Amino acid sequence: MKRYALNRQRGFSLVELMVAMGLSLLLLAGALSILYSTRVSYTENERLARIQEAGRTTLEIISRDARAAGYAGCNRMDDEKFDNVLDDDGSLLWNFSERIFGFEASGGVWDPAIDATLIPSATIDSDILVLRTSRQGLPVFRTIASTLDPTAPISVRREPGQEVADGQAMVISDCEYTTVFVASSMTDAVPADEATIEHTTDVISATRPFNELASVTSNFKIDSLVTPIDTVIYYVRPMAVGEGPGLWQIVGAQDPQLLVEGVENLQVRYGVDTDNNLLVNEYVTADEIDTDDNWANVISISIAILVRSETETGAEIDGGTYDLLGTVLGPFNDRRQRSIYTTTIALRNGAT
Repeated sequence: MKRYALNRQRGFSLVELMVAMGLSLLLLAGALSILYSTRVSYTENERLARIQEAGRTTLEIISRDARAAGYAGCNRMDDEKFDNVLDDDGSLLWNFSERIFGFEASGGVWDPAIDATLIPSATIDSDILVLRTSRQGLPVFRTIASTLDPTAPISVRREPGQEVADGQAMVISDCEYTTVFVASSMTDAVPADEATIEHTTDVISATRPFNELASVTSNFKIDSLVTPIDTVIYYVRPMAVGEGPGLWQIVGAQDPQLLVEGVENLQVRYGVDTDNNLLVNEYVTADEIDTDDNWANVISISIAILVRSETETGAEIDGGTYDLLGTVLGPFNDRRQRSIYTTTIALRNGAT
């Protein structure tokens, strides 16, 4: 019996091995297919998420500065009691009497023409937005004494750690008068929660403005607001030579800084109040606003941006067109994904 049982034992036949291997390969192919599909879905979702994040971030950054554009304490920048003692106060960087300005791009040029040394490498056919604004995170001070001598340093109360950079543009306001000036220095005082802000006519540096007058022009009352303000420029340009586009920001005369990758185009329309009832009558392009008075009547802006994926993907060619507030872009004939993001922002210091 034992010999008979041993003789009955057999291995797998060649056919059985081939069938087993075929089934194993089939199962393995299914698993790999699921893995590949999961990987492709993850990559596509990540790419889409990056596009959405870039779009939301861009609109939020611009909106934050636009809402405060024209800040002048409890007055308005275009008020008749507004003074700007900065040298070259009519230039693009230091014209704080104009809360907003823009350059309309069309046919490879901008109207009005841009200074390429000030706004370098700007992407053709993408608009440029200029805001004069109080920026989030900068300190706000209040005077602890009246400025009986408009040429004297300004005494202010401050929180611990609050400082002002030499050459920072500032606005002082007491709800009756407003003056834009440059802080030439900030000096500690006693007690520690007090300081004095100097405003001489000395040149601070090549990248900062300076005061044409040492005077802040008026006798400001106690508890007046003293706040840093800046000119902020938003535009689209390549991230670097040979690389894709991005949203760039210029603050004052500082060097341009890349903010958001993948922003391919920016279009802006300006809401104009033509009858002074604090309601927008029409949205126009920058080249349709040809006087300072008309810029003063801009009380809101509409923004549209086109954001693209960093890399190409798939086999489908992007042959579509994209309508950004009336400006049609495309087809691009590449394999990148694109999305449009839009918003409308009220200029709170203009519509009041």
